[in-house]
Amino acid sequence: MHYYPPAETKIPLSAIAGAFFSSAASFEKTLCDYLHVENCALGNSGRSLLYLLLKILYNKNNGKKNEVIIPGYTCYSVAAAVAKAGLKIRVYDLDPNTLAPEPDSLKQSITDRTLAVIVQHLFGIPISIDSTKAFINGSGAFIIEDAAQALGATINDQPVGTLSDFGLFSFGRGKPLPAGGGGAIVSQHVDILREIKFNQQQKGYVQIATTAAVQIISKPQFYGIAEMLPLGLGETIFDPDFKVSNISILIHKLIEKSMPLLDRLNMHRNNIAKIYKKKIVHSGIIPVSAALTPIYVRFPLMGCSGAISLTLKKMGVRRMYPKAIADEATIKPYLTKKQVPTPGSKSIVKKLITLPTHHGITANLAKDIAIQITTKEMWHNH
Repeated sequence: MHYYPPAETKIPLSAIAGAFFSSAASFEKTLCDYLHVENCALGNSGRSLLYLLLKILYNKNNGKKNEVIIPGYTCYSVAAAVAKAGLKIRVYDLDPNTLAPEPDSLKQSITDRTLAVIVQHLFGIPISIDSTKAFINGSGAFIIEDAAQALGATINDQPVGTLSDFGLFSFGRGKPLPAGGGGAIVSQHVDILREIKFNQQQKGYVQIATTAAVQIISKPQFYGIAEMLPLGLGETIFDPDFKVSNISILIHKLIEKSMPLLDRLNMHRNNIAKIYKKKIVHSGIIPVSAALTPIYVRFPLMGCSGAISLTLKKMGVRRMYPKAIADEATIKPYLTKKQVPTPGSKSIVKKLITLPTHHGITANLAKDIAIQITTKEMWHNH
């Protein structure tokens, strides 16, 4: 039986081979040109860059502001970066119908101790930044866009990640361009980007070998076995003790070589998403306005509580983060004492599933997934 991965793994083998034999990479310029910006910095991961950014911002404020506001439902790596920076976490709630910030919750979370507010473009669906700007206007807090899942998405034809003070991107497993490592930050605050510095750059043999191996084990005939091995596939762990370093030489070159694939992958994802929207008879589809152009690194669907059947799992259907940020025991010590309630985030944990959109999902398979989703008994058929 074929067993499909839940997220993108595609990196051309030609790009992997080319990373060993090409000259020095110029990915900074390639990314800046793609996003229509002038300044960016690279690191070994998005969370490393977020950690360094927060440390720099904290020092520039002379330690007067020590709270970072993050979504109540987000990747644990966001919380880990805040914790590693020695700052306190304050959460705001999300609207489970839109995955956007819940306005009152966000407004109540902002205090005179707020250093930065992180807004996420979850699953590659852009979230308007204007309302966030209105809430924090005059507070002196910075807005950071978490665009780790959204490289290529736009708002009114402007790339996400470029609409606020800082934009973060990731090239790890399951991201729009899954090179197996690396991250980027873009900003018009050139003075701050220049303070992001690393020690000696590593070669990156292990990373690129892992990326090559993933091209094999993610094939449908092998992925079921891979998920049973202790490889960490699909795990969400809060770990503030992560490694911070420069992007490795080979991963730098690999991302540069793989960039021409990005728009084709995003087009495929959007085509699969169109099939889901057309075929799935369900009220839990997240609405997207005409001003927003998503890339659907996964296709979210709300209102699906209960266990996911083995049939759907084999098709790549999954849940995401296991708990809301405020409910995760390992994160609680890093939270501020006073928190706003996050019922929307708790609802997302319980009712959200994601459908695969990656290059391995054909139109016919997407239609089959849609049929299974709308067949209620499939939810408990183990």
